[in-house]
Amino acid sequence: MAWGAPGSGQGVDDWVRRLIDDDPSLTSITVFRSRKFGHEEVKELCSALENNTTLNDFTAISHSLSVEDAHQFAGVLRTNNTLQSLSLGNSSFGNEALSALSGGLSGNRGLQKLDLHGKSFGASGVQALQEALVAGSGLDHLSLSGNSLGDEGAAAVAQAIPFIREVDLHDCEIGASGAMSLATALEHAKDAVEEQTTNTMLQNGHVNGSTPAPKRKIRLQILRLDGNPLGFSGTSALKPLLSQLRELHLGRAGLGDEGAASLAAAIPASSPLELLDINDNDIGPTGAEALADALDRGLMLKTLRMRGNRIGDQGAAALGRALAKGPMLQELDVGGNQMGVGAAELLGQAHKLRKLSLFASRLGDEGARLVADRLSAASFVQLMELELSSCSIGTEGMVRLFDVLESQAAPALEMLVIGGGNPALEEEGFQGRVEALRAARPELDVAWKAGDASSVQQLGGAPEVDLDAELREA
Repeated sequence: MAWGAPGSGQGVDDWVRRLIDDDPSLTSITVFRSRKFGHEEVKELCSALENNTTLNDFTAISHSLSVEDAHQFAGVLRTNNTLQSLSLGNSSFGNEALSALSGGLSGNRGLQKLDLHGKSFGASGVQALQEALVAGSGLDHLSLSGNSLGDEGAAAVAQAIPFIREVDLHDCEIGASGAMSLATALEHAKDAVEEQTTNTMLQNGHVNGSTPAPKRKIRLQILRLDGNPLGFSGTSALKPLLSQLRELHLGRAGLGDEGAASLAAAIPASSPLELLDINDNDIGPTGAEALADALDRGLMLKTLRMRGNRIGDQGAAALGRALAKGPMLQELDVGGNQMGVGAAELLGQAHKLRKLSLFASRLGDEGARLVADRLSAASFVQLMELELSSCSIGTEGMVRLFDVLESQAAPALEMLVIGGGNPALEEEGFQGRVEALRAARPELDVAWKAGDASSVQQLGGAPEVDLDAELREA
């Protein structure tokens, strides 16, 4: 059922009644552009939400909300601890509305996710947000992406970041100074927590007889800084975070070889980092070699995404040598890296990988034959997904690859992506070869044209979004 979809017959009054009645089937609402959602509608809805105990998710990002509207939602947050996810306002939201909304966050323990992507606020707005979050919040996921925070805004919100598990700051115009603010805030937070722990131990020993304050924990695990001009200096400033994070996303951050080498050298062997995304950073062979050295040190890294760089066959060889020594890495995306047959040689060393993307590598038939030969080795028992789209593979190379797979090579393979940029796809009779492979390997999803797979995604790509779902009910 959709709120405000043409012909739906649903109005605000009906929803307000269901919210007041705590209708258990109403757990999630998304308000789309077709629905009238002005000040009076906001006021009625918020009044109904204040004591509601069933709605978990509310999204209204297609409407302009005023500062007064934001105050109304702040009132909801002061009393409602059932709402878990909130996304409000379009690009006109701004600093004043964010400040108003922030007034309801302090002390709210129910809200887990706050999405404020692209709301046109800056440092003054996030300063109020930080004050509310530092005062106490149960927030688990915060997105401030797509706002022009700059270094000043990063500094303004930095103190709250360590206490939130997942923080999205992609495309926020944060540079080296802002990165330094984030790292410094984490170090200060750790010191404060350590001091608090010591004081709590003393209090528990009845030194002063007072009641210990609730202990805060450093919770930051996932940080997204894609699309910020960090460069070498900003990347170097992030060093303190590398002992804390499980995921670090630095795509389009201007790393270059120097930044990649600095990052690789800074990751301690004991780092909990499991996913590193450095897509589109102009990283060449030198940077790839530095990353290979880091893998050689025995990092816990499980996923490495470095699509859209320029590591070439030299960089591929370095990564291959590191992978051959048996690191923890399970997923590798090196698509679009100006590799030739070196991509096939990389595959040959990656026996423990579960997912590998060689998208847009210049394999040709020679490289495809090498891929087939490598896959035929008995050691490839874990590979589940392989992407060979846009690899210039002709009929000869594709036939060799299919022959090997039909003989049950790479027995765990579930997804083979070969669509686009492979001349073999245009040859008469190719579909018959695909069907023969599918018949021999019914568990293998071969994606070579639009609509082939139910939900094909390139490795490291964004998940699909269901744009038709306006209101989801439990």
